[in-house]
Amino acid sequence: MHSEPIRTAADLGRDLKRWTRRRPSGPVKVATLAKRLNLSQSTLYAYLAGTTLPPAEVFDDLLDELGVPAGERRRLCDARDALHGARGRAVAVPRELPADLAGFTGRDAELATLDAVRTDPAGVRISVISGAAGVGKTALAVRWSHRVAERFPDGCLYADLQGYSPVEPRRAADVLGRFLRSLGVPGDHVPDDEQERAARFRSRLAGQRVLLVLDNALDADQVRPLLPGGPDCFVVLTSRTDLAGLLVEPGARRVELRPLELDDGVALLRTHLGPRAEEAPDALRSLAEQCGGLPLALRIVAAQAAGRPVTELVAELADQGTDLLDVGDPGTAIGTVFSWSLRHLDARAVADFHSFGRHPARDIDLPAAAALLGTDVRDAGKRIDRLVRAHLVQRSATGRLDMHDLVRAYARERASGDDTASARLVDHFVDAAGAAMDVLLPSGPVVGVDAGAARALVDAEWHNLLAVLAFTARQGWVERTGRLAAVLSRHLDQGGRHRDALTVLGHALEASRLAGDLAAEGAALYDLGVAHLRLGEHKEARKLHDQALAVCRAGGDRHGEAGALNNLGNLYERLGRYEEAIEHYRAALPLVRELDLRRGRAVLLTNLGVVHTRLGEYEQALRDGQEALEIFRELGDLGGAARTLGNLGEVHHLSGRDAFGHYDEALALATEVGAHSIRTEVLNHLGAAHLASGATEQARSSHTAALDLARATGDRYEEARALEGLGSAACAASQDPVGPWREAAELYRRMGLPEAGRVEALLGDR
Repeated sequence: MHSEPIRTAADLGRDLKRWTRRRPSGPVKVATLAKRLNLSQSTLYAYLAGTTLPPAEVFDDLLDELGVPAGERRRLCDARDALHGARGRAVAVPRELPADLAGFTGRDAELATLDAVRTDPAGVRISVISGAAGVGKTALAVRWSHRVAERFPDGCLYADLQGYSPVEPRRAADVLGRFLRSLGVPGDHVPDDEQERAARFRSRLAGQRVLLVLDNALDADQVRPLLPGGPDCFVVLTSRTDLAGLLVEPGARRVELRPLELDDGVALLRTHLGPRAEEAPDALRSLAEQCGGLPLALRIVAAQAAGRPVTELVAELADQGTDLLDVGDPGTAIGTVFSWSLRHLDARAVADFHSFGRHPARDIDLPAAAALLGTDVRDAGKRIDRLVRAHLVQRSATGRLDMHDLVRAYARERASGDDTASARLVDHFVDAAGAAMDVLLPSGPVVGVDAGAARALVDAEWHNLLAVLAFTARQGWVERTGRLAAVLSRHLDQGGRHRDALTVLGHALEASRLAGDLAAEGAALYDLGVAHLRLGEHKEARKLHDQALAVCRAGGDRHGEAGALNNLGNLYERLGRYEEAIEHYRAALPLVRELDLRRGRAVLLTNLGVVHTRLGEYEQALRDGQEALEIFRELGDLGGAARTLGNLGEVHHLSGRDAFGHYDEALALATEVGAHSIRTEVLNHLGAAHLASGATEQARSSHTAALDLARATGDRYEEARALEGLGSAACAASQDPVGPWREAAELYRRMGLPEAGRVEALLGDR
């Protein structure tokens, strides 16, 4: 049998499932195999799905029953043991500090102050390094943090909060999400709500000794959610303000950073210039004076000094006059340094510098930079290297490109009003995101593509995509706004980005109306309705779906009309108005048949199957679901197939058939394409099936995972389902179910759903 690499428990389960079908003595059913092994079917399904790793002795018995030959048996056993070892190891300790800056000079007094603050017997746990832009706050924070990192055995976390960047400051929720993942919280277990993330973060750090470096903070409000709650962590903040709102609280101290003393400035230049610094010591001193004691200015001057006499540099810098950039200190000459630096770049490099200053993204990779500069990747790399060597562009350890916020502000202020480069970057993001969406949500068969890479691209660039969309809207680029919003909207529901949907689709709606594009307006309206439905806002969803239907019919948009009818059917199904749901789905079927929309037909059949399931019409539900599944598989639509498999699993469960195989496959496909909303639904289905089979702990585990996902994405209906399931699991285990049932009833009641009465009846029986 062909053997693929085993890297995860899911891979191991995949191979075991193959052996159930291909064992030497013939295929074996899971029920039969479970009975022979004296296991429950749900436990065996967990092994075959990779959600649970079998104990060594059970694994040996399982391989015996499957008749696995010796060579393959050794491979599987080695893999199982390696996975068990990996699961037993602790999560890697995060060490996120940026590289220590070469040539760091001076600051002995400030370093000593930071040492004293950390060991202050009064229990100080926050140090705020404040000072003007370019004065070296980040360099000091990073240098000191490297000196004391070993005193924080549980890790070092770092984030640039971009408080004074021309792009949007980082949201505390985004930073918390990254920190939680660094601390070992799986991405799909990170809550969406900022307060919930902050609470989870504090809990994760309780009793831990972790150093947090929060760079470039805007204000105290941005920082507060990021602060740990216990006394064992230490926080270093840098900001252009003193963050007075934090300093009034106990446990915080300020370290004010001023420009370098002249001797320290000279020493920094000597470090960078090497032996050439001895050519003209007086000129070197003059050069340090002209840089105003700002380390950033000193480094830029030193970078431009290669191969030139120091006396010549002094004369040229003095000739630039007082073209100062306002950085909070009118005595600094950093604007002069920037203008002098640009004078030694050729015209193309200066144009590249200005292009970087104007683009709307936070940071970009090399292909995006090539699009920005209008060239190929190889040439872009060479051109960027020149700006990096001049300290005008920064390259991260992962190769992404950004600018110091002060440099970006200078570039933006002096760039022309030509946005051609930014337009090229927008088009690049539209194309790249569109290609990823074609993989994650294809409209036709796709061969030889990597869904994991597509999902990684979308996740890595999501905040850039939102920033670029907002930029196109501000610029009045109606056509580009519409195109990018149309691409992003394909991922919003399946990816569980329901709150982001309100922003994206708001821009899409405005752009469509400005363009007079009724088809795009209808699409934006019914997609907005879907987002409000997911968020449990049913009145708003109904209003938007009705508007979408009217707009599509007015514009003769038969495709949009079918989508609006389908979404209204979804709303009525959610509200328990099943006959009206079927009426709307059936009204849409002739439209998708007329337009030959095979994916649309599969979606409608899947939804009809759900309603037939609710009505207890299981055979019809199975027929609808099987036809839909065949279409999705032919189209290569893994997300659609996952949702349909989950629904088919529910039909099998409710009609007394074996459902676990469907759920396993549904979860695997949904995970592959990052379809969080589908995973949430399937996990709740799975929890109900486990509970029905008597596997209380597996039921609790599935509903807990569904609850975490639902709260992360804002899906209120699935959150209520998960809470109801947790209450039922608690009841089956003779534990108190009142808490989760009460929360579920309140959520159902707030959404105006009939399930509220069902759960209230359960509470009434307690």
